[in-house]
Amino acid sequence: MKFKSEISRVQPALQALERDYAQSRNLGKVRMGERWIFFRKFSGAAYLPYDQVVRAWLRQEEVKARLCCGTANFDQFYLVLECADGQRRRGQVIDKNSGQLCLDYIQTRNPAVKIGYVKAREQDPAKEE
Repeated sequence: MKFKSEISRVQPALQALERDYAQSRNLGKVRMGERWIFFRKFSGAAYLPYDQVVRAWLRQEEVKARLCCGTANFDQFYLVLECADGQRRRGQVIDKNSGQLCLDYIQTRNPAVKIGYVKAREQDPAKEE
């Protein structure tokens, strides 16, 4: 399997990645290993060390689908990670419970991470002076 680093300066040994990936917990397109978070891609997997995660949260998206008998609504859940390099990364998880397991595991592997989404504050024009 091909592995690609989400952060270029992190280049562990291929054997360590393969071992961690094989033992990781599959939660959809996200796998939680002992040392890395893996995002499954078409041609392999991208990996991210836990210590690079600054904030993590779940995002729920509603999908409306047309079926032969009408329309149906489905919910999709994504694990979103804000990383030390300023980038956001996301991976789809099976359901809300799987997403919560991801958040809990990230919190145990990196106690400094902030859990939960925070809306960007709208700046008050009077304070900009």
